[in-house]
Amino acid sequence: MSNVSRWKVFTVGAAIVLSSVVSLNLALGQGKAAKGKAAAAAAGDEAPAKVKGRLPAYYKDIVDAKQKDQIYAIQADYNTKIDALEAQIKKLTADRDAAVENVLSADQKDKLKKAREVAAAKKKKPDAGKPADEAKGGE
Repeated sequence: MSNVSRWKVFTVGAAIVLSSVVSLNLALGQGKAAKGKAAAAAAGDEAPAKVKGRLPAYYKDIVDAKQKDQIYAIQADYNTKIDALEAQIKKLTADRDAAVENVLSADQKDKLKKAREVAAAKKKKPDAGKPADEAKGGE
């Protein structure tokens, strides 16, 4: 493959990655903005702000502007509820993990701590403990 061809492949790949990152950031930004506007509207601030969101697949050409607004409002309402449930799940998971760990003796807790430290060290250096051939991707 010539240098020009490699450059074209690299450029196209970089463009795809960049466009994906930009799209993701825009989508996340719209989701946060919609939640904030919906919360402000629910609080009764001045005029209700127009809620933005993202239509489900294939809805764009099917629904009218009023239906879009209704869909966005529904999404904002459910996103608030989902966020609350996700926070609750996170807390329950942490509580469960703490309760499970409390079953262990002090010696077992020390062993668990050391095992976690070893795993974290391996995660930082994924090639640690592999023969030199494998670490380089050799055969």
